[in-house]
Amino acid sequence: MSEDNVNKLFTQFKNKYVSVDLRGDYQTEGKVIAIDNYLNLVLENDNGLETIKGGNIIFISLKED
Repeated sequence: MSEDNVNKLFTQFKNKYVSVDLRGDYQTEGKVIAIDNYLNLVLENDNGLETIKGGNIIFISLKED
């Protein structure tokens, strides 16, 4: 899928640092490397790259720089 087809609301998170609340009372954070229309994320954090399925996401918030 080309980046042009990704929802513009989602692309605002690309290359930004975010905090992500997930199902199961889990939270993670990192820099958004990739995002698609299903809200699947690839984050870069201290552990390397982390892939998150969009269906597990409850809330995404931008982190202050």
